[in-house]
Amino acid sequence: MKEQPEHSLLLRWLILTGLIAFSLIVAWNEGVFSLLFSIDKSRISSIIALIYLLVTLHCARLTYIISLQTNLSRKVDGMIKNEDKLDLKIDDEDIFISSDKKLPDCFMTDYIGDLYYRNMNTTSSEEATSPSDLIDVYESRLKGPQEIGWFVSDMMLKLGLLGTIIGFIFMLGSVANIADFDVSNMQKILQHMSNGMGTALYTTLAGLICSILSAMQYHMIDRHVDELIELTRHLTQIHVIPKLNGV
Repeated sequence: MKEQPEHSLLLRWLILTGLIAFSLIVAWNEGVFSLLFSIDKSRISSIIALIYLLVTLHCARLTYIISLQTNLSRKVDGMIKNEDKLDLKIDDEDIFISSDKKLPDCFMTDYIGDLYYRNMNTTSSEEATSPSDLIDVYESRLKGPQEIGWFVSDMMLKLGLLGTIIGFIFMLGSVANIADFDVSNMQKILQHMSNGMGTALYTTLAGLICSILSAMQYHMIDRHVDELIELTRHLTQIHVIPKLNGV
């Protein structure tokens, strides 16, 4: 696997967030937000914006956690690869190699500890070294928090479409309530139709943009989780299981 700098995921997320923040500042100075919130009578755009803020905070937390886990797992990877003979010992919840080298507490260390216990309690050497669904359990733990994020990202898109429908209802309602079509009434009709069309278009735009930006963040996190799982699979299959002894 190509060597990456420490906290590479966090750095990428900060770059993406910085570009988004810069775009938001430009949009604010150009009056896009004031136009958006004044025209959108349904207030769905405000709800979408609030949800996106919460999604960004959630991504920030996940990004830091996954980035930290990746850094510690790479340290474990380097420590184990440098050992000719792997002598695992577990003291309480701490895992040592070569008696005095403590592995950092992280995702990979927990997985190696579970491998140790599984192999120790398995009588058949074939079963001890055969692939199992243990890594799938750990992968599910890492990717579980992102599932709610993908759901919320899709929900923002659907909220934008809901705003489109509400906007068209405003448009049709303004026409249905007019009894006679004189000049003054036509001006009111056009104004209401314009507000309804603005609501439809701006809520759709807000939903699309926020959904896309959220999906970009969660995709970045998921890709990094996949790299961490790949690193763990390679280390355990090539360097841990063949070197396990005394189990």
